[in-house]
Amino acid sequence: MKIDLKKCALWLLPAILILLIDRLFKVLFYDASVILIPGVLALTGAKNTGMAMGLFAGHPVLLVLLSVALIAICLYFLRSYRITGLAAVSISLIAGGAIGNALDRVFLGYVIDMIEVLFIDFYIFNVADIGVVCGAFLCGFSLLFRSKEWSSK
Repeated sequence: MKIDLKKCALWLLPAILILLIDRLFKVLFYDASVILIPGVLALTGAKNTGMAMGLFAGHPVLLVLLSVALIAICLYFLRSYRITGLAAVSISLIAGGAIGNALDRVFLGYVIDMIEVLFIDFYIFNVADIGVVCGAFLCGFSLLFRSKEWSSK
């Protein structure tokens, strides 16, 4: 089986970048309490035992299984389809974010969140969450407007 290094780099690099930046933020700001831009943005370390908006809080095994399922779905798409361009990057961002949060859940029992938007009443989140949400948005965009990037093998 021949490995296409360009294709691998297209989907592997964004996942690795999200994962590394997420780990760096979690190590540096796990217990932070710093206002970066008054009234706009702060770094506030928080332990999240749930997922988005606190769903399934206190059920770490279920959340690890959901993360593993999300990662498996991403790998399935990357292996089963000829995904290129923005579509490949979007799947990679989702996988990198899912791996980042899964590592926290497996080794800590919770996810470290630290990014707090101050001008609206919103949840604290992390870089992995940004990867998953941006990846999902870009995936939907590429499916709707760039369908040539998705083809079966």
